[in-house]
Amino acid sequence: MIDNQFQIKVSNLHWLPNTTEENDLCAHGNVFLKIGDEIVCDETNLEFTVSATALYLLRSLTENYSKDDYGSQFIPCCGFFTYFDKNDRPVISGCPSGIDWKIQHIDENIVKHISEKGTEATISMDNYQKQVFEFADKVEKFYKESKPKIIPDDDFERGAYNEIWEEWRNIRNR
Repeated sequence: MIDNQFQIKVSNLHWLPNTTEENDLCAHGNVFLKIGDEIVCDETNLEFTVSATALYLLRSLTENYSKDDYGSQFIPCCGFFTYFDKNDRPVISGCPSGIDWKIQHIDENIVKHISEKGTEATISMDNYQKQVFEFADKVEKFYKESKPKIIPDDDFERGAYNEIWEEWRNIRNR
């Protein structure tokens, strides 16, 4: 069955230890990613900026993804700053570490994932959407249960942060 070939999950959500949770705008955590029989990363590996990953997963529900399409890894290690890409969408960027893979919509019912090693997996759109929503909803719930964020005074930074959440909600509520 195709739906057992791809899995993505988030766990151990947290804010950076040396930052107050009100000032850390990015949620961090561990990710489990399986493409075919390849465990790309397990939940004991490095921590990642999972709020960026959740946004990118939401985007991938309607569009293909290739390495560097968002100017960052699909699962970025860190997110030092946000900027806008050529499509005026926010990109959360950081160091060159992270995890990438290719996502192709075969048709409206099948999504193919290809790891950097070339391992392939297909998943039904229904199951993929379910996993994406579970990932994104878990991250969003973490934000909602945390202290309110102190949004930067800088117009650009404030606008970028607000744009991330506007895009997130627009995609999630489609």
